[in-house]
Amino acid sequence: MAENIRDIYHLFNPDEVLLNDDLEKYYVEIDQNEINIKDLQIRLELGLETREPIKLLFTGHRGSGKTTTLNRLVSNLDSRFFIVHYNGFDLLDHNDVIYIDVLFSMLTKILEKAENDEIDLGKTLLKRVNNWGSSIIKSETNEKGVGGGFGLKIHLHLLEIMGRMKSETTTRLETRKKIEPRVSELVSIINDTISEIEKTGGQVLVIIDNLEKIDPTKAEHLFYDHATQLTQPLCKIIYTFPISLKSSDNFMQIKINFSDVFIHPNIKIHEREGPKHPYPKGKEFMKEIVLKRVSLEMFEPDALEYIIDMSGGVVREFIRIIRDSAVRAMTRKKDLIDKDIAVEVVNGLKNIYQAQLSDEDYLVLQEVHQTKDIKRDKHLVGLLHNLSVLEYRNERSWCDLNPIVRAILDEKNLL
Repeated sequence: MAENIRDIYHLFNPDEVLLNDDLEKYYVEIDQNEINIKDLQIRLELGLETREPIKLLFTGHRGSGKTTTLNRLVSNLDSRFFIVHYNGFDLLDHNDVIYIDVLFSMLTKILEKAENDEIDLGKTLLKRVNNWGSSIIKSETNEKGVGGGFGLKIHLHLLEIMGRMKSETTTRLETRKKIEPRVSELVSIINDTISEIEKTGGQVLVIIDNLEKIDPTKAEHLFYDHATQLTQPLCKIIYTFPISLKSSDNFMQIKINFSDVFIHPNIKIHEREGPKHPYPKGKEFMKEIVLKRVSLEMFEPDALEYIIDMSGGVVREFIRIIRDSAVRAMTRKKDLIDKDIAVEVVNGLKNIYQAQLSDEDYLVLQEVHQTKDIKRDKHLVGLLHNLSVLEYRNERSWCDLNPIVRAILDEKNLL
């Protein structure tokens, strides 16, 4: 529990996800999130009975708490699953991702998990993986360990390749060129590895997080043009993907290619009718996030209400505003976060949001303000991706302007 402003800085880190002890300590339940987690869990557990290799899409705004929700899901699953859960951008360049990279990363992380769990994949398969990897990129490879089963640590060789692909454009392009005509072989190796694991361990579940941060155009190329390749591995997979694709012309076809789509909503802090119709339950949830870490007495009441309102119910933005306000309070030599400080921080964010808006964007934003409708619109795709427009859910989904963007339009007399 924070005792001073400096502690707030350390306890409110927007880039830190809740995991293990922190998940137990700071996680706050909200109805819609818990329903999503339970739905996912039941769907996966039913898949255990049928052994079907279901492929699920999981989306929500960046910063809405998707990673924490997936961590919560993993903590609820039992040993019947062999879980490979990783941040895609630990291995991939988020500015340049194609299906080959995703499949290659999947094989690498499955092998790493098998190595860590001391699952013997057999000399024949390991030799095959080693030969395939060595043929993709020239590298010094110690083959003496092949006879030792899982002692080879073959995943380290592939991690080396992945690391070079992420950091070196030339290596990335050359490696893809070598893999592309042999993608079927890559998928075959993935499936044979899955088969070996499932002989002695649980059914394989792969969760690839942070793919929702991919540029919408590249994401559409990945999930629409290459859905066939992404769904070929014979295990259960959860792919995160950008919420903006829901407004793409091709979303229905994307959805058809996968088993199901799960939407992780932002926290609704007001009803569809607008800010003058608050949703108290959502605001209480946001306050609970604070109470898990710090006394509310470290905020002037109107300051915390203002921060909640301006966050739009996006958890990461809420935490970011609090942290930045703590820094500003220390600069001002104040012991509490007051509204003047919070307003200063939000004004800084206005500059960031305004810099990414075009004249055409303002016209779309005005329409969103009037209708609150989510629809197929290439301009809305970009505004959802950069958080200028936020999606919420009652019985049906609706959207509204990010409160910071709404303030910008207000100042321009556009509302």
